[in-house]
Amino acid sequence: MNDAADKPVLVPSPAGEGRELIARLRELGHEVDHAPFLDLRMNRDSDTKHAVAALMEGRFTQLVLDCPRAVDVLLSYADNHDDENAEGDLTAEHGSPGHTGRPRLALPHGMEVTAVGADTAAALQEVGIEPALTIPPFDTAPAAHRAPAPGTDTPRAAAGVPAAQETGAGLLLIASAATPVSITRALQESGYAVTRVNGYRPVPVSLDSQVVRDLRLAGYAAVALPSTLLADLAGHLGIHRDIQVVAMHDAATAAAEARSLVVHGQATEPTGAALAEAIHRAVAGS
Repeated sequence: MNDAADKPVLVPSPAGEGRELIARLRELGHEVDHAPFLDLRMNRDSDTKHAVAALMEGRFTQLVLDCPRAVDVLLSYADNHDDENAEGDLTAEHGSPGHTGRPRLALPHGMEVTAVGADTAAALQEVGIEPALTIPPFDTAPAAHRAPAPGTDTPRAAAGVPAAQETGAGLLLIASAATPVSITRALQESGYAVTRVNGYRPVPVSLDSQVVRDLRLAGYAAVALPSTLLADLAGHLGIHRDIQVVAMHDAATAAAEARSLVVHGQATEPTGAALAEAIHRAVAGS
């Protein structure tokens, strides 16, 4: 290890995300500074309320959740879908993201749940739901190069969701307002009658002045870029050339390079653990 190994790794993931990444970094001996670049703000609307009510009544056969915040949305409306005036911060109602004392939730029998990413799967398990499948993030390929998976007509971003067993089977997608509409179309092309609700939206936050200073003065060993949106935001900051910039997948790398960042490494697969390993290699070789 060199002098860089004595400096922390910056993880800019929103609160409640990046847990697999952070845990593996710490296992590898790195200090971690988790300083979110984004706040994931819940959308309180009637569409989400009615969609979750229909889910709890058994009107869907498949549920897809695209991040841990989507689990928060599900839990909130499953508890409150009969309350037109349900308000407040979910953190206050149900504990902080990842809190192991969260209420357990029972879904209708036969419901299959797909988690997007290991952090989402862990958040589901904490409320008593075992996902049938965990798939990579939806942004694992640049939008401009989102080609069908070999032998299928389904874009790679949605290829991990099983095709509908019966045409017209109901699927509820709880997603970010920033999730591309191409995901919805791909799921429809897989045979589903898709109901999509934008349960939350990403909002950039003001960074602590010390974080900005450390980025500019090489106060970090590395910066993790787990998503295209975070990579794009990082490109607006003044990151010192001695800081190792490491991305989770091709799309994040492309977004960073489009903002003139030099990317020093990329994970071998789109998981938090693989990103941590790539950061460890980059820091060791810097």
